[in-house]
Amino acid sequence: MIQQQRTDNYIKICMKAWLICESCVHSENNNPLPRFELIQACSECAKACFAVVSRLVSNADDMGDLPFNCLLHCRQCCEECDNYPEEREIQACAEICYVCADAVKELAVFSLN
Repeated sequence: MIQQQRTDNYIKICMKAWLICESCVHSENNNPLPRFELIQACSECAKACFAVVSRLVSNADDMGDLPFNCLLHCRQCCEECDNYPEEREIQACAEICYVCADAVKELAVFSLN
């Protein structure tokens, strides 16, 4: 029961990061002057978060290096988003990606052993 609650928490956090990153990508793609570094960082983060969610939902025992990749991409996304402190939506992305990176850090430690 406790393990399922933890798994559900990881899924919720990663799904939120995925959705917000995808929202940033969509918004930037519709921008007359898209910021390609931001698009790339958010896109890679979204993919990494979704990969973790997919693996967790399938109840796979072996997470491989997916949590570690998610951790790295979330941190890179945070760094890129922090370049735009005046934009509330992008700062929200940085915040949830920071939370996601911090959460999947636990999974990354276990998957590397």
